[in-house]
Amino acid sequence: MTSLPSAGSVGIWTRSVLRRQPLLPVLVTLLVILAAWYDGFATVANLRNIAVQASPLTIAAVGMTYVIMTSGIDLSVGSMLFLAAAVESSSALIDQPAIGVFLAIGATGLLMGLVNGLAVAMTGVPALIVTLATMQAFRGAGGHITGQQDISLPEGLRGIGTGSLLGVPTPILLAAVTALCGGLVFSRTRFGRYVQAVGSNHGAAVDAGLPVRTVLIGAYALAGVLAAVASLTQTARLGAVQPSIGQGFELTVITAVVLGGTSLFGGRGSIGGTVLGALVLTTVQTGLVFSGSSPYVFDIVRGGVLLVAVLAAGARWRVLARTVGLTSRRRPANAGRADTAGSA
Repeated sequence: MTSLPSAGSVGIWTRSVLRRQPLLPVLVTLLVILAAWYDGFATVANLRNIAVQASPLTIAAVGMTYVIMTSGIDLSVGSMLFLAAAVESSSALIDQPAIGVFLAIGATGLLMGLVNGLAVAMTGVPALIVTLATMQAFRGAGGHITGQQDISLPEGLRGIGTGSLLGVPTPILLAAVTALCGGLVFSRTRFGRYVQAVGSNHGAAVDAGLPVRTVLIGAYALAGVLAAVASLTQTARLGAVQPSIGQGFELTVITAVVLGGTSLFGGRGSIGGTVLGALVLTTVQTGLVFSGSSPYVFDIVRGGVLLVAVLAAGARWRVLARTVGLTSRRRPANAGRADTAGSA
């Protein structure tokens, strides 16, 4: 006869989960409060809608987690999403079989990510500056392709955003698979360990002979591919490519990542936390819709979360610097700038 787990072991397991994912009780509390406050919030249809809406954000945020873990940043993710969507709607692809279109969009995302990664890894220009420039370039290219017009997508390209498998919407399945694979790569592969090492101490990673440039290029390339995948689900749900798609998306993605516990200084974070961050933000946004609040309130919330994260990260670094006697340093040498490979 199989014995049931004791109350003590359950308590230990619960504390372990909450220690690893402190955002989980925040999400549960938020859902309970909104369900009690607004009629219709706790319906299966609405909760399913929250998960579907969070899917593109989750997919793109997994890629951003890798970038921020290297102590980098990617401000071009919203523009990459738009350019991938524009390529999808181009005359060369719009009438092609869906599988061919999806492969072409994936290749487009990979190319955009490689542009960012190569520029950051090979030139030593700060990632903030590189991706600020490519943000403008990618959005301009997308605007040129679409002519800044709404372009409807054929039914064959909408299934990835509106279809389902065994009753589960396709966007949710894609987000779940992305998060699972991203978590496994992060925790079980050499590449994941290298990402953490580069973000924790760039100079030590170079001295240890790690392929720092390759790791950086790989992280930005992954972010590009996942931004393109996110665009497929986003445009399929909308049924069209719109000129405004992806605007401000980069800030939402970054907020989801840092809300999930990834350090802006790199070297620390988790994919699970990122997924919870995306769900919390989407739940807040849905709650604001139920309350009838102005859509700009979400911008205030998003900006406030980012500000708190930056201040908390800075305070944490100052405490660490005092602890080890580096009082003259204000932040890590590799924070907020491109991760150069040095002699790697």
